[in-house]
Amino acid sequence: MRAADLDIRRYDRIYFLGIGGIGMSALALYCLHEGKRVCGYDRVETDLCRRLAEAGAQIHYTESPELVPSDTQLVIYTPAVPADHREWTVLRGLGVPVCKRAEVLGACTRPYKTLAVAGSHGKTTTSALLAYLLHETCGCCAFLGGVAKNYDSNFLHTPGAEWAVAEADEYDRSFLQLHPRYSIVTAMDADHLDIYGTVGNMRAAYADFMRQTDLERGGVIIKDVWRPYVPDVPVYRTYGLEATAAAQVYARGLRVEEGAYRFDYVSPDREINDLRLTYPGRHNVENALAAITAALAAGLSAEDIRRLLPGFRGVKRRFDIQYRSETGLYVDDYAHHPDEIAVCLRALRELYPRRPMRVAFQPHLYSRTRDLADAFAQSLRLADEIVLLDIYPARERPIPGVTSRSIGDLIEGRPVRYASLADAFGLLTGLPPMPVLVTMGAGNIDTLVEPLRRHYEKNNA
Repeated sequence: MRAADLDIRRYDRIYFLGIGGIGMSALALYCLHEGKRVCGYDRVETDLCRRLAEAGAQIHYTESPELVPSDTQLVIYTPAVPADHREWTVLRGLGVPVCKRAEVLGACTRPYKTLAVAGSHGKTTTSALLAYLLHETCGCCAFLGGVAKNYDSNFLHTPGAEWAVAEADEYDRSFLQLHPRYSIVTAMDADHLDIYGTVGNMRAAYADFMRQTDLERGGVIIKDVWRPYVPDVPVYRTYGLEATAAAQVYARGLRVEEGAYRFDYVSPDREINDLRLTYPGRHNVENALAAITAALAAGLSAEDIRRLLPGFRGVKRRFDIQYRSETGLYVDDYAHHPDEIAVCLRALRELYPRRPMRVAFQPHLYSRTRDLADAFAQSLRLADEIVLLDIYPARERPIPGVTSRSIGDLIEGRPVRYASLADAFGLLTGLPPMPVLVTMGAGNIDTLVEPLRRHYEKNNA
């Protein structure tokens, strides 16, 4: 079923298969907000699941066909759930619509003027910043791919709002379910080649997504370096960190003052002087340029932007500083692509140029590790020491010969250690302290964050 054929308002009793994921939980929160009964399954009880349960969702954590309500009217699932899940037989036998998460997101955003943010990296921070700017002014409904620190949530809702912000996921061509008023494309680096086969096919899907933008009343906002890859797509604005022939929007006079980035926003029809962004990393200045451009198109004023931008606190697990002292720093990041890793580590090098850095990285997916092993190795060499955890499989079965050592064996000139998730805490806390520690990955490495933070606080590392 495509989004155009689904009217979420018709269904009051909804079952989520894989309810605890970041995208699924946002949809579940939306349904709860609309007064619908929400039930579902997930493999483990996460913080997102606990929040859903507190909001009224009924969730179980074992494959239990007998716990699927017989009066379910709509089933929503994530492709991450394996085909042999025991509840599938019951769910398909209900005789009700069974829809992918992306199809439902398309249906939920259809009544709104949607601002959709796509990209192999940068989309979560950009969409969170855009949602923050709108929520604090004209209001919005937002489905985010991370937990916005300003609201401690991945879902926002303002009654009567006309705008929606949606993170547009390229995996499995999910973003083709969206038809936004404005779309942002932050990056088109090689990823999800298990789905697309080639980088060319992946970028062609991005072009299809851009063409679904309302080009008569809105438009496409794209980072300047990617413009040549979609020459036949009309573009509303291109943006880049510096003034170039290809960047219509850029940051003038970018500098660091008192722990914050200061710059002027410059576009063909607007300048906003002396902006202040406290969220670290030059890449986040680029993300801010895109979000500001979309926010201005949605009707925000220059004064709105100037007033609100310093208050943006970022997204959990995106350059997320867990502990900081005069001698020690611990940062957690969701980075799971080589370019994301490089951007994060370079930002840390800029902020702390003389501090040695240890990185613990959990590769995500066997196929991504196989396809991008050399690029992962090059990015991780930006650290002084590397600890590689076992691959987090997510939806995949193991691929013979593909392990974390597929990356580690390619890292030259840096010490590399290996650990399971169970052993990682003991290894990291048992090694001689290093001034900067970074944990990275999109899997369950996040379970180390709280224990490591407590260890740093207790030992004043």
